[in-house]
Amino acid sequence: MNIKKIFKKAIPAFLVALLILCLPFLLMCSNIEASKKESGIAIENEKTLSSESTKIEKVSTPDKNVNIASLKGPTSIGMIKMHEELPVFGENITSNYEIVASPDIMISKLLSEEVDIATLPTNVAAKLYNKGVDYKLAAIVGENVLYVLSQGEEINDWQDLKNKKINVISKGSTPDVVFRYLLEKNNIDSKTDVELDYTVEQVELSQLVISGKAEIAILPEPFVTMVLLKNKNVKLAFDFGKEWEIYKNGQALPMSCLMIRSEFAQNNPELIASFLKKYKESIDWANNNIDDAAKLVEKFEIGMDAVTAREAIPRCNIKYTDSSQAKNLVNDYIKTLLDFSPEDVGGKIPDEKFFY
Repeated sequence: MNIKKIFKKAIPAFLVALLILCLPFLLMCSNIEASKKESGIAIENEKTLSSESTKIEKVSTPDKNVNIASLKGPTSIGMIKMHEELPVFGENITSNYEIVASPDIMISKLLSEEVDIATLPTNVAAKLYNKGVDYKLAAIVGENVLYVLSQGEEINDWQDLKNKKINVISKGSTPDVVFRYLLEKNNIDSKTDVELDYTVEQVELSQLVISGKAEIAILPEPFVTMVLLKNKNVKLAFDFGKEWEIYKNGQALPMSCLMIRSEFAQNNPELIASFLKKYKESIDWANNNIDDAAKLVEKFEIGMDAVTAREAIPRCNIKYTDSSQAKNLVNDYIKTLLDFSPEDVGGKIPDEKFFY
């Protein structure tokens, strides 16, 4: 038999047999490779999903702004350290501080709900609440800032005011109402025993006292300090806060308060708790570091230079009293104002929901 012919016939058969033997191994390798590819795709998909999940999580927790406003003057002193340091009240929370020039401007901001936290005269807060503005009183943050100044004749006793002309700012305002209440308690008829002059406001009245053209006047801080620094003949005759305590069983005169927008407070209890803690600390700091606080008062232009602020701060009676502890003194204060000037507090004592 021809060897070459036999070899030619055997090779194809051998290759076929070899292919048959290797086929399972080739299929197994192919499956492994496919599995690797599928696994890689799965890993990549998992990474993509994880990344997308992270993106979604970040989008779902946007930055939050809290708008805080304080009135220009003594009320802002207690918050001055916060204006300087901008304390953090939580992750992704930005605090915006503003010093507002007057109660009227502050009221417009509250009515439009562009402010979340604000300081106000307590009677104004009650009036707004009684008119349906949905803010709550969280704390009393300032007590008496009112004083009777005199020059010329000595004023040592309330009876020394009889038959005198007394300059008072804004008929029906808190200074007027509290003064008439104290006159009544000292058996002085505000209509017949004294002459109350309401013709000038506090800035002009301060200048009249400094120039000696007004002998007896009721003024708030910081105007009291400005007058005392510029006219050494002027004396501080009466401290409304001390006189008020005599007839109110030692209770303070709660003139300024902190208000919080109700919906904001309800949705952000932890933020509010943190804010109130920092605010109390800021008030304590201002009272214990008068020189440093006075410098910040001038820096943030809240109505007095550092020299005036240094003298005025102790008489501004900046104190923090939580709403739960302030209910009785606030209600008694509002009731007193209500008896003399109902429109000044909205015609009634606010209900329990007034307090945070």
